[in-house]
Amino acid sequence: MDDEPVVLEIFEMLFANEPYTISCFANGATALKQIRADGVDVLLTDKNLPDVGGLDLLRAAREVSPDSQVILITGYASLETALEAFQLGAFDYILKPPRDVHDVLRKVQQAFEKVRMARENKRLMGELHTRNATLEQTLETVRGLQAEVVQGEKLAGIGVLAAGVAHEINSPLFGVLGLAEAIEAETDPDRVRFFAREIVGYAERIRDIVRELCDDARQDALPQATRVDLAATLSAAGVMVERSMGLRPGWLKLQVPDGLLVWGRQTELEQVFVNLMKNAVHAVIQRHGRLEVEVGSPVEVRGQRINDQICLTVDDCGDGVPEEHRMSIFDPFFTTKSPGEGTGLGLNITYRILSRCRAAIQVDASPAGGASFVITFPAVSSEPVRSGEQR
Repeated sequence: MDDEPVVLEIFEMLFANEPYTISCFANGATALKQIRADGVDVLLTDKNLPDVGGLDLLRAAREVSPDSQVILITGYASLETALEAFQLGAFDYILKPPRDVHDVLRKVQQAFEKVRMARENKRLMGELHTRNATLEQTLETVRGLQAEVVQGEKLAGIGVLAAGVAHEINSPLFGVLGLAEAIEAETDPDRVRFFAREIVGYAERIRDIVRELCDDARQDALPQATRVDLAATLSAAGVMVERSMGLRPGWLKLQVPDGLLVWGRQTELEQVFVNLMKNAVHAVIQRHGRLEVEVGSPVEVRGQRINDQICLTVDDCGDGVPEEHRMSIFDPFFTTKSPGEGTGLGLNITYRILSRCRAAIQVDASPAGGASFVITFPAVSSEPVRSGEQR
């Protein structure tokens, strides 16, 4: 915009090869009408015009297009004029006549670049706001799903606890039922009293199992570990397995010498040995049948001390554990038994109890072709246990 035709002609020639749509105006009123109708990206205008001045055009351009840039041209430069122009948001200020028209071209190119950057920033900010809004919405959805997952985990935890309680009390419960049935048919008072004491012992074991499973998630609520004699514990576990599964004498062969002491809890280690021996018996029956087993002792348990470790091995002559299952058998609910025949919790409970005893368990193939579960305990001194000693 300039009211001097020669200046307009020079600028029109200067911008002829630029990728802009150029509009030239000789009076401010026409230029103002065009700005208000179509907007403007870069306005190059004389400051002093006979009708509408350059500063008025600047204000109009910024109202229509806030990111537009304005370069003022004047032949009457003063500090006041320059300050006023920049206060209104002018991009630059050129004296007329310019000493180098190419300098004018560079300033216009810079103004266009500023417009482009401002609009790109605006676009990016809009995109950022949109994405933020989407993320906020997604976050709300995630929070809702998280709450559902937490609730589901609580319910799953209750299910694991209930299944664990059911799994672990089955063996002593069968002992209670078997002895109670025996009492009905028993006439010898001494035998009746013996069976009654056994029932009380099994009932106390059930009580302890339930309490320990319920406290399993609260480590501070668990009873302290003490020295446990493996031979006595295995003997009690073997009796429970024989009674609960109705095994004939000789099914279980326990070769564990006295004096093998480990740190643990009596009831928990009984659970471990009951689980392992019952699994071994099931494996043998599944392969050979209950009456067709020809070997003398289908399940053998051996124990020995090796340096500062105690090694306990439970062998059977069943089908063994396939190589692909050996990494998964200690996971909760993993089972190779048919539906309704197992919960898949026995070995998981066994693994967790042994971990608390700082013991390791692994499975391999037994010499008889079945499974061989090997437990390695840290050995405990055989010195007499002092009163109240715990760990």
